[in-house]
Amino acid sequence: MKTIQILVLAFVLNIQLSYAWGPDGHKMVAEVAKKYLDKGVQDSVQKYLGSMTFEEASVWMDEIKKDHTYDYMKSWHYINIDKDKTYVKTTESNVVDELEKSIAQLNNKKALTKDEINSNLKIVFHLVGDLHMPLHAGYGRDRGGNDEKVDFFGKQKNLHYVWDMAIIEYEKITLDDCLKIGSTYTKTQIKELQKIDIIKWMNDSRSLLKDVYDYKDATINEEYINKIVPLIEKEIFIAGVRLASVLNQTFKK
Repeated sequence: MKTIQILVLAFVLNIQLSYAWGPDGHKMVAEVAKKYLDKGVQDSVQKYLGSMTFEEASVWMDEIKKDHTYDYMKSWHYINIDKDKTYVKTTESNVVDELEKSIAQLNNKKALTKDEINSNLKIVFHLVGDLHMPLHAGYGRDRGGNDEKVDFFGKQKNLHYVWDMAIIEYEKITLDDCLKIGSTYTKTQIKELQKIDIIKWMNDSRSLLKDVYDYKDATINEEYINKIVPLIEKEIFIAGVRLASVLNQTFKK
């Protein structure tokens, strides 16, 4: 019986470790994107998504993890780069390579079937969100924070899960909270954010890792959360703006 309980617990923990932003965060990225989409583009994207909403598309890659026929996609959600090292292209699939591939596919969508466009859209919706969660471009030494154990108000969690879901749920971060970030940017700054450069986006995300690990005694407290919440809201907002930029480019008339 104990063996079964341990296996079940391990399975549950593995599910927790696999998400980025959690469903709420990903859906907010998709909703921010809507605000920055050309009307014609939004209609075209919806046509290819069919009955699936933008929000549903944003979490599809997480939801299909239970289907082992998609196991080949597991490494697509992240990239691990050692501290003080820079990105070097490899033959291994990762979030940077797969996002670049899907965007290239959509830029040449006349050569794709409707189903292929649908698949690439769902990949882009999700991976743009993943890339803007700093621990999805984290360090291999702790598997992007998955092996970093912290105390979260009396409960032992891993750092990755804290960033994925726990802080968003604890602070009840909303779409409006993330959209308010937009008022702090000028039109010129928004235009700069929208430039499509996947490696730059990855490096922008990694630049926040110093803040991600800035806690003491393996404890996440209110002081840490107060400092981190604006960063999470900002990353969700930026991810949404950049997702919109990709869609506007690939589906412009």
